[in-house]
Amino acid sequence: MSRFSDLPLDLLPYILDHLSEQEFKSLIHVCKSLYKEVIPFLYQDISFTARNSRVYARELSFILRTLVECPQLANYVTSFRLLGSKHHWNREDPTSERNAWTSNLWGLEGVTILSKAQLFLASNQFYQLVDDGMHGSQTQFRGRSKDALATLVLTRFTQLTTLEIGDGFLVHSLFLPRILKRANYLFPKLGHITFGDKKTGAEKGVTYCDLDLIRPAFYLNTLKTFEWRMSQPWRFEWKRPEPPRNENLTMLHLFRTNIDRTTLGQLLAGTSNLKSFYYEQEILFDSAASWRSSMSQFLELRGLNTALNHVVATLEECKLSLVLGPGSLSPDEISEAGWEFPAIQGTLTVLRAMKKLKTVEVPFIFFLGWSPDSAARLEEVLPLDITHLTLRDDFVSHCPWAVGFNCNKKIGLIGEYVEARSVHAPQLYTLKIRLTAAKSDWLYRVVKALNGIISGSGVTTFSTSMPGTEIYTWQFVKQICTLRKDSVMTSTPFAPPQSSNRVVFFDV
Repeated sequence: MSRFSDLPLDLLPYILDHLSEQEFKSLIHVCKSLYKEVIPFLYQDISFTARNSRVYARELSFILRTLVECPQLANYVTSFRLLGSKHHWNREDPTSERNAWTSNLWGLEGVTILSKAQLFLASNQFYQLVDDGMHGSQTQFRGRSKDALATLVLTRFTQLTTLEIGDGFLVHSLFLPRILKRANYLFPKLGHITFGDKKTGAEKGVTYCDLDLIRPAFYLNTLKTFEWRMSQPWRFEWKRPEPPRNENLTMLHLFRTNIDRTTLGQLLAGTSNLKSFYYEQEILFDSAASWRSSMSQFLELRGLNTALNHVVATLEECKLSLVLGPGSLSPDEISEAGWEFPAIQGTLTVLRAMKKLKTVEVPFIFFLGWSPDSAARLEEVLPLDITHLTLRDDFVSHCPWAVGFNCNKKIGLIGEYVEARSVHAPQLYTLKIRLTAAKSDWLYRVVKALNGIISGSGVTTFSTSMPGTEIYTWQFVKQICTLRKDSVMTSTPFAPPQSSNRVVFFDV
């Protein structure tokens, strides 16, 4: 049997990617000859999560001390993540409460893991990294040891390509905005930034007040993808004579955001070569009366059409979604309170003019409308060369057409579009319908029936299930398609089956 050390070095990445941290250490211990080859894989991706313990503050100190004593290790780090809730970042500073506090060294006083020489280095480095106005008064840095340590660690990664900062550290950190203002020379290879937590947590939504977190992304020459959660109230003041214009930024992903259409337009106006755009609109609908004013700006699609018009010539992928924010009422609670979900007005028409657009994911209601009596035909709002189309049922449960014949009629427009795709969408390869509706809902049953109706040569139909979501998919190989006579496009109301849960699969 061959020894591990005899394996060709070009096979190491495939093996090391599947090893845990403990297995890494064991490998280094038993195979000293591979030490130099393994080290880059140990340090290329550093992820740090603040938890309910003061141990993580000591871990940050050890990381900083290692990087100061062995600066060559920082060159291997290409990805860095600082995660954890704001509560955990604010909890338990490593300095002792019983010791007399002195305002020196940028909050690093009392961190005994660092030597005096390292503290001196850290202090001098911070004078170069923070704004001049912070040099005079250091009383604002009390209890900010973890902030200073994490920021110092970050600034040593000059080869960084990916940076991910969670909600907790974004709100906790006083130094991070100052570092990002200097990102052009601190991180000359930075290409991807993620700010915020994509999943809804126990904490309420975060409002970022310091625009220095965001502004650098629109002036950073190397940045190609930018993902973040942006919350109102915000007003952009770019503080530069020239307007923002990042020609290298090709992917912009706004998740769990509540910004208005005007702010969205300002962002898209600064991305002249944007190719991929994700926009997850988070709306709060609670028992308070404040939702009436906060939701009004999202109830019409004219502003969204105007904002997207800034990228009409370059966009290749567009994904839009609607979600209710934490604390929102359920459909049953809204009904019990005697309220009606406010109607979303208008039609998303700007996509039709996007000649390069290939991938689209949007809610039903952006095309099919809110009212039972009005709907756009899909061929009127989608580009001719579309390849992948996904329709979502966001907020459909609140629509007046969610049940009965009106539901059949709306979904029937999808069947008509698919039937005539050789004319309206000759490049269409996949159609997906993403449902969160309960299996007892009318929409679920109508879409499921549509799944067994579209047939023809070169059509493959299947469904996949995830927690709380079911996705029906049609794949088209050829451009010939027939619609069975018992389709949902009949003039009489379709009665969904009550007992059958059978899904029909076609692979002709």
